Amino acid sequence: MVELGFLREIVFFMSFLGIFALLVLGLNLQWGYTGLFNIGVAAFFAVGAYTSAILITPNVPPSDFYPGHLGFGLPWAVGIIGAVLVAAVLGFLIAIPTVRLRADYLAIATLGLAEIIRLSLIQSESITAGTIGLRNIPSPVIVPGDPFLTNVAFAVIVVLAVVVLYVFIEFVGRSPWGRVLKAIRDDEDAAVALGKNAFSYKVQAFVLGAAMMGAAGALFGSFLHFIEPLTSFTPIDTFFIWVMVILGGAGNNRGVLVGAFLVWGFQFLIIRTPFPDLGFVDLESKKAFLQLIALGLLVVLVMLLRPRGILGEEKVISRGVLKGTKRST
Repeated sequence: MVELGFLREIVFFMSFLGIFALLVLGLNLQWGYTGLFNIGVAAFFAVGAYTSAILITPNVPPSDFYPGHLGFGLPWAVGIIGAVLVAAVLGFLIAIPTVRLRADYLAIATLGLAEIIRLSLIQSESITAGTIGLRNIPSPVIVPGDPFLTNVAFAVIVVLAVVVLYVFIEFVGRSPWGRVLKAIRDDEDAAVALGKNAFSYKVQAFVLGAAMMGAAGALFGSFLHFIEPLTSFTPIDTFFIWVMVILGGAGNNRGVLVGAFLVWGFQFLIIRTPFPDLGFVDLESKKAFLQLIALGLLVVLVMLLRPRGILGEEKVISRGVLKGTKRST
């Protein structure tokens, strides 16, 4: 029983780690590669979760104890595809008027979007069940009579999704398209002077990152089988994703995955570790505050010792020969 309990903890840890990995890879594409200051990660995360949940759950009419919610009962694959597409469309719609803004204004705009989405989910009771939440969201794979194997299958799917998207982002990041993104991030005026359409590249990066966040939301809902907008999809969730990217090293995909592992591992240990009651303060009831304080101190420490993050962005050097001399850029 102890061994099975330990395995359950590992599966739980890996499932959530995979979901966070998708979020940090999406944010790293936007911020680490392109310099887009997106503080609205929770918006695309929520849209993906609710889109998938509505598509794959059956319609539930209102009753005395439940406001009901919209549902279509479609296959799980349709749900995640819908989540990716709707999050991408939302990313496109918000990117068109905002990516031209300076970093601080873009941050304000995306933060406002996240709160608009969350409040809309709360108010749309007939569609989303409001604050009560949307329940009984199915998993992609169900092993009859064995919830543990069902969770194992889910964890495998999440890990495979992370591997595929990591390889994809690494490939496009090292391609001419990815190099243009970094050129825009470092000096947009120079990139434009060389004939690059900075606005178009920014929109592309923002939409692709938003789509990845939507996929993470779909997986989040299927793993928990329940979503609600009061305690989930809040600005604090966006904060944690940003901490993962900053600690690991923005611009480095391996770095942000390391950041996700460290931050989620840190949170997991605090959640699972019993805290004593000191008499004057019950530490067990203050876990959430202690978590934020300790995480803030960790960020300060890493920024002092490793300003570019634990791994930091890799330096890419291109060498060519021009009139008999080597040129490095």
